[in-house]
Amino acid sequence: MKIFYFLFFFLISSTSFAHECILKGTSAKEITIYNSCKADLRLNPKRIDNSNSNDLNKSLFKVKIQKLKDENKKLKNQLLDLKLRLNSIMISINSYINN
Repeated sequence: MKIFYFLFFFLISSTSFAHECILKGTSAKEITIYNSCKADLRLNPKRIDNSNSNDLNKSLFKVKIQKLKDENKKLKNQLLDLKLRLNSIMISINSYINN
């Protein structure tokens, strides 16, 4: 059972260390580090940067926000309709009271 927990932790933690390769300089050492990083990403497809998932999350949030805005408009219209109906009922009640 301990092995299962260790493997689970290892698999979860390995995906959280994903990074992107950034060339930090023009020296031979920096270029070598950059190239090895790129090669590592090609050989290990699980270690990709999160930009695609971030773009997907942003798109999903935009869709969710639009749905919530639409629902908000619908609820505001329902509330306005309810106010108009209550106002109509109050007018009818007042007309009965005054007669």
